[in-house]
Amino acid sequence: MTENDYIGLVLVYLIIAVSLVINQLLERSGKFDKNTARKAVHIGVGNFVFVWWMFSESWIMLVFFTIPFAILLFFAMFEGNPISRSGLFLYAVSITIMVVFFFHHWVAASVGIIAMTYGDAFGSLVGKRWGKHKIMNHKSLEGTLAVMFSTAIIAFIVISFYGYLVANGHYFGDAPTEIHVVAACPLAGAVTAILEAVSPGEFDNIVIPTSVALLMVLCGL
Repeated sequence: MTENDYIGLVLVYLIIAVSLVINQLLERSGKFDKNTARKAVHIGVGNFVFVWWMFSESWIMLVFFTIPFAILLFFAMFEGNPISRSGLFLYAVSITIMVVFFFHHWVAASVGIIAMTYGDAFGSLVGKRWGKHKIMNHKSLEGTLAVMFSTAIIAFIVISFYGYLVANGHYFGDAPTEIHVVAACPLAGAVTAILEAVSPGEFDNIVIPTSVALLMVLCGL
């Protein structure tokens, strides 16, 4: 393991810890329901996409992050707590899939992850607060549009971030070009919105990231 691997692991667990603390603060404040607080965890943990490029080998992430995370959430499902209804276990499974199959396509995988985290969370929050026009599967037009635009915006940030890393010699993957940003961001947003609307239950936590990541690979990321 390299120095970057150790730094990456510290940052990943710091991101998880901060996300869980924020979740608890939101719940205890009494101003937010458990679903809203849970979405804070979805978004917070998803920010590891700004860190995982630091890992030199996929097995390091699997052994020290994704598999332990998935096992912990799996056993937590049987304790009658909110995790059993949250879809967080499938969230962890999708991250593991990203590491196994998209290790050499960090940009594409990162867009897939933020589609699941930021896109789904903003869609849920906006839909619950302002959703008045129902379309399908109890989803609202307002929430679906929030999924699309939030995914496209965060995808732009992620792709630009990796472009910066490449330009400054920190990351040695393929450099995202302007055409990638112009084409990939709105496409990721539109596809995520459609998948989120049609995916059953919590299975969107697997369907969205894997599908969007594969699409981004086909787009050249």
